[in-house]
Amino acid sequence: MGRKKKEIKMKEPVRIREKRLNDGNVSLYLDIYYRGARKKEGLKLYLVPEISSAAKLQNANTRKLAEQIKAQRILDIQQQGIVNWEDVKKSKMTLSAWVEQYTTEDCGLSPASMRSKRNAQARVEQYLLYIGKPDLALTEVDKDFCKGFIAFLKTCTFNNGKKTLGSTTCRIFVNRLAAALGKAVRDGLIDRNPFKLLETKEKPQKANAMREFLTIDELRQLIATPCRYDIVKKAFLFSCFTGLRYSDMMTLKWSEIHKAADGKTLYIEHEQVKTRNRVTIPLSDEALKWMPRKAKDIDTVFHQLRITSTTVEVVLGEWMQEAGIQKHITYHCSRHTAATLLLTLGADLYTVSKILGHKSIRMTEVYAKIVDKKKIETMNLVNNMFV
Repeated sequence: MGRKKKEIKMKEPVRIREKRLNDGNVSLYLDIYYRGARKKEGLKLYLVPEISSAAKLQNANTRKLAEQIKAQRILDIQQQGIVNWEDVKKSKMTLSAWVEQYTTEDCGLSPASMRSKRNAQARVEQYLLYIGKPDLALTEVDKDFCKGFIAFLKTCTFNNGKKTLGSTTCRIFVNRLAAALGKAVRDGLIDRNPFKLLETKEKPQKANAMREFLTIDELRQLIATPCRYDIVKKAFLFSCFTGLRYSDMMTLKWSEIHKAADGKTLYIEHEQVKTRNRVTIPLSDEALKWMPRKAKDIDTVFHQLRITSTTVEVVLGEWMQEAGIQKHITYHCSRHTAATLLLTLGADLYTVSKILGHKSIRMTEVYAKIVDKKKIETMNLVNNMFV
């Protein structure tokens, strides 16, 4: 019986390589070698340190995407060779694949921003299915596609058809797609961004949303009214006097509360969950009143708040009703309340902006306009009283 011939394994023309970066992440790229020609293609895909289950899942998705791109490149090379490589990349890249790559690559964003990018990606894929073009080439995205996507967002539903997108969410999703196409221009995949061809009136406009807040008198009413979940009352009022978002209140730790140089004042030094901005917030006596007692061996301040955010909103609604407040108050309104309260009491815009962690003072100016409007309404109460 003769010796079995050894199988000759064909060398892959495309391999995924890794390059470790200074920030601890790992960059993925393609090493392409075919018939004596060699090229490298950066994928703009990054692996992050696997310090959590979320990071492991993110890396698994990133590797999966890299494998998909690799498979496509092998097919491209077999069909068209490596000479016209840039033309091949342009002609073969689909919008869906590009948006997925764009969504995955930016690892420096906050979890909330990454969720927003993934949600925008889902709406793009939903629209591609809606128009019957799931494999639409990136080079075929034009002005009409952009206008159609905007119109689609205004009417599409999610959560089994129970909900539609708000105007702000529509604008964010459009901006996400426009940013992805802008990067495609910079990477040489398309010649121009079709969103730039739209007139201002054709783009989603920023809505002048009414920010509900509690007045000083309404705060007094709340303080005097019992709440069936005392920890909800404490957390909400604490946010009213600090401006902390729900996500920041839930992650606030005792180790982030320090004593100032005067030896008396306590202050919070905290990295915001949404923006990753660091904020320093001095704690007033009123804020300190609503902090729970420190539990032994537990660093989280509001660890007793073990109900869901949905239940918190229900409890808040009941509490407002008991207090006789006829406004639609959500937890986030506590942040609006903090801003308007400070401005009403004479704080300057810059200081309030820093306490809230706003990136731009223009964000804080919205609250100043609300306070000015309330002043005008108050002064107008005397109209026709002395006729």
